[in-house]
Amino acid sequence: MTEARRPFATSAVAAPLRPGWLRRATAGVRRQPAAWFLARRFAWSLVVLFVLATITFVLARIVPADPAAFLAGQNASQAAITSIRHEYGLDKPLDIQYINYMSGLLRGNLGISIRTRDPVASDMASYLPATLELLFASFFVYVTASLLLGITTAYHARGPFGVVVKLLTMAGTALPVFWIGAVLQLVFFYRLGWFPLGGRLGELATPPPQVTGFYTIDSILAGQWSTFVDAVAHLVLPSAAIVLSLLAVGMRQTQAAVMQELGRHYVRTARGKGMSEPRIALKHVLRNALNPILTVTGVQFGYMVSWVILVEVVFNWPGIGLYAYQSFQVFDYAPIIAVTLIATVVFLAVNLLTDIAYAVLDPRVRRG
Repeated sequence: MTEARRPFATSAVAAPLRPGWLRRATAGVRRQPAAWFLARRFAWSLVVLFVLATITFVLARIVPADPAAFLAGQNASQAAITSIRHEYGLDKPLDIQYINYMSGLLRGNLGISIRTRDPVASDMASYLPATLELLFASFFVYVTASLLLGITTAYHARGPFGVVVKLLTMAGTALPVFWIGAVLQLVFFYRLGWFPLGGRLGELATPPPQVTGFYTIDSILAGQWSTFVDAVAHLVLPSAAIVLSLLAVGMRQTQAAVMQELGRHYVRTARGKGMSEPRIALKHVLRNALNPILTVTGVQFGYMVSWVILVEVVFNWPGIGLYAYQSFQVFDYAPIIAVTLIATVVFLAVNLLTDIAYAVLDPRVRRG
């Protein structure tokens, strides 16, 4: 009887004994792994933003060009150029400019645009809604298309439909997004005349009263249905260029995750019970395949921010991408740095939200 109890007694003795203060100090860490994870991610995000702001500042200052000379014009006198440098603080030493800029960032001051002579923060507030409207529209189409095509090609991976979709999406990924945008303009505007060349609205259209800054939503709120149709038509080509350049990754990931789930025992069981294939795909397979799909989708959204900036230049879309491009032409530093920081913040925020959603969907992550 004593020998039989010995393993249990040994296990009890071998259990690690920790002082009371150590148990109390580590109890919160054991109970709140998600909180510590989010705190670490947030801290690293701040470090990334600081390093990026520093690198961007240095690169903007070492470019062998004088923004004050661009602003003053070709025939401007040296006194006029010197006055502009002094007005915008460009005549100060680099270390003083860096300290002033970083302290301004902490206060939410993004500087003054030399080109527009307005605060960069106010410029960004006026240009950002156009970028967000294009970004959200493209993301909605991307998620819908990647899920539908991924599920369909998973069921018909070796059929003609799967092969054609795979070739088209891979071609779209291999081609530059600005080249895709130019081809779409050539085909659907110049040849077919189906969609407008660029911009947010036609020349004769009246912008709706601003509520959200999104022309599609504001036109619905104002009851301007012709403006709504015009705004949607202007969204088609730039959104298509962005989606085509990223669709292959999302579709292939969805296809691989769905095909892996189709080989599980619960799928065969559901089929044996007479459940229809659409119901199996949407209710069971897709739900269990969401984790890897969600991870890739979050990363793709971050890349989509960069794609939007390029597409805005091609389609003359009045967002922060076109604003940054026009500022770069005259070496206007503050808007370029501001757009870079905003794109980085969006990328970091989306990745953090993806990690949170991943933990919500997968209980194993919460336990780990």
